[in-house]
Amino acid sequence: MGLTDALFTGTSGLRALGHGMSVIGDNVSNLNTTAFKGARITFSDIMAQSINTAAGSGQLGRGSGIQALYQLFTQGAFESTASPTDMAIAGAGFFMVKNPQTTGGIFYTRDGQFVIDKEGFLVNPQGLRVQGWKIDEVTNDITGALTDIRIDRSSPPVKTTKVDMITNLDARTEARSNVINLSGNLKDAIGGGGTSVSNTFVIRDIDGKDNKIQVTLTWDVDIQKWSYTITDVASGQILSSGTNVTSTRTTIELPSTKEQIIFDWSSITHDSAADDSLNIPGRTGRIEINPTGITPGAWTSYYFDNVVDANGTSRDIRVWLQYDNTTSRWNYYVFENPTDGATEPSEETGAIQLARGEKSNETNIFFFLDGTSQRINLDWSTTNPTNPTTYILQEPPTLFSSWDAKKEVPIPSTAYAYRSTMFVYDSLGTPHEITFYFNPTSKDNVWEVLVACNPNEDQRDFTRDTNPMQWQYEEGAVTQKVSIDSGKVFTEEKRGVLMYGRLEFDNQGNVKKFYETYRLDANTGALVQIIQGYAQNGQPVALPEDKYGALGANGYPLIVADFLGIDFTYDHYAPNDVNQGSLRNDLQQIELNFGYFYKDTWRSESVRTTQYATSNATLFYDQNGFGPGALENISVDNEGRITGIYSNGRVIPLWMVGLANFNAPERLQKVGGNLFRETTHSGPPVTGKPGTNGLGTIAPNSIEQSNVDLGEQFVKMIIFQRGFQADSRIITVSDTMLEELINLKR
Repeated sequence: MGLTDALFTGTSGLRALGHGMSVIGDNVSNLNTTAFKGARITFSDIMAQSINTAAGSGQLGRGSGIQALYQLFTQGAFESTASPTDMAIAGAGFFMVKNPQTTGGIFYTRDGQFVIDKEGFLVNPQGLRVQGWKIDEVTNDITGALTDIRIDRSSPPVKTTKVDMITNLDARTEARSNVINLSGNLKDAIGGGGTSVSNTFVIRDIDGKDNKIQVTLTWDVDIQKWSYTITDVASGQILSSGTNVTSTRTTIELPSTKEQIIFDWSSITHDSAADDSLNIPGRTGRIEINPTGITPGAWTSYYFDNVVDANGTSRDIRVWLQYDNTTSRWNYYVFENPTDGATEPSEETGAIQLARGEKSNETNIFFFLDGTSQRINLDWSTTNPTNPTTYILQEPPTLFSSWDAKKEVPIPSTAYAYRSTMFVYDSLGTPHEITFYFNPTSKDNVWEVLVACNPNEDQRDFTRDTNPMQWQYEEGAVTQKVSIDSGKVFTEEKRGVLMYGRLEFDNQGNVKKFYETYRLDANTGALVQIIQGYAQNGQPVALPEDKYGALGANGYPLIVADFLGIDFTYDHYAPNDVNQGSLRNDLQQIELNFGYFYKDTWRSESVRTTQYATSNATLFYDQNGFGPGALENISVDNEGRITGIYSNGRVIPLWMVGLANFNAPERLQKVGGNLFRETTHSGPPVTGKPGTNGLGTIAPNSIEQSNVDLGEQFVKMIIFQRGFQADSRIITVSDTMLEELINLKR
């Protein structure tokens, strides 16, 4: 009957509007819920009932029902917060959080109120772990798969691999003067063009090369004038000459390094009662032997009783040579205080062994006098004089020669023009002070550089070996063994030296190139050239003797340090294996950036070491090592990159927050706690980095507010209320009509 239908029709309206009021109530009650997405309910009519009318069949409505109920994922406003772990999504997407107690329990949320729990995980208020990608510190890009974001509370130490030292070296600093004061006597011979005298000695450069120099002076008493000739013996080139001059001083340029050397003979006397002589100050620095006539397989000895040390004392030296014509190599020994009557090296029972070589392919070696750092070069190539000869040595003072680690102050302040100090870190995070010393050379626009650490902190192998200078090379079937037993004092003095070299500047004050640059072999303590000399235009050495690269990955000169003192076996290495040095994990390789790097040629950077006419100063210095540190703060950028800020100064990109989106986010299932779950109707999630693939960006230090519009909800509330009121009238009126109908039987 129609009246009964009217009751049910009204009831359906009450039911639908009651649900609508529940939706409004839920929206309003979550007005302050973070990232809450308000729901919208829509209604539809119920299938109509067909009835007969005068005009034919008609349809009678049966009331209303709920057509759809879904979330509105419109953007909510942002609220700024002081918490660095608070995040909001500007645009589409959801944070992914995972229940650690279940497998695959992934939930999705717009609520970015996150904190770091006691285990370091980034979690939401329910303890679900936020998902993201680990960031590679080198590439600064994500790596691996989505996983729980866990913030490291501590930063492990990082050893220094590169230092930047950008300075200005005062162009007004006077160049160093290298003066050799000649002495002796030239008689006042009358007539005949004067009296002449000559002498030959050597000047040694930093790489140990001896420049053999001959000086000839003539004094003409008739005209009271000098004539002189200074010659490079090796090439025969006249380096300087003069005829009938009054000056007693001249300057030459060394063929090897182009440094200027001044000769001064103003102290020469003219005593007719004394013999003619020309004396060179210094000590013995070179011995030459002509091995012609040596019988293969037999030992031949050479005795020297005129080897002068730095104190002017003569020492006795015996050299033993043996040529092996089977291998075309040499065996040799060098002894001090040799044993009388010895006929072969094994009989030198009372002598002090200074150096030894077995199957050596070298004919130019060096050794030190016992108990000193006085280096003597021994050469028995066939170009030497007929008779064994010793030569007095002159060594221009350098920063390298001035360094003596056995002294309380290893280098005096008078030896350098400027110094700058910085700290580097070893792999355990211990800081170590290294100092850069700069001093002008006698060549214009060229400075020498010495890099050194505290000698007490230098733990390279040679500093701890009883006999440091020992080499062994495997060359096919031949094993070459070399030792310089007298090198202990030298290595003790040079302990702490990491690099010595020279910087050349152009006329505009910009650094032009490195040349003649060396480091100490970490195993033996011997000088190892890494950048060639002036004549080679400062080309890097292809394979330095210590088997480490001359340059680092960035094209800067490479030093090799050891601050830990961990021992690895390193007695053998192949002569052509450039990668052998990589096996020395106990050694720390550090690139030195002066604003100049090598790539095909030496190239300058925008920030570089200069030589301007202003005070010496350090313009910039830095290094990439760190000590251990604790987490002090974190920051998040709009790409979702979480960066850790640590007490050691490190700022490390740690994680990138992952986002997900759905083709039909309105069909996600609400599970409470501001969480959603994937459903069949929502489709699978599409994950990605914030700001990519249609995903929104991250607003750091912010949370998203509810998107509920209170005014809109109140308007709907009024409409629903009026509708509910009208439906209730339908029921009461229908009830009255039924009552009238029942009263008809009375």
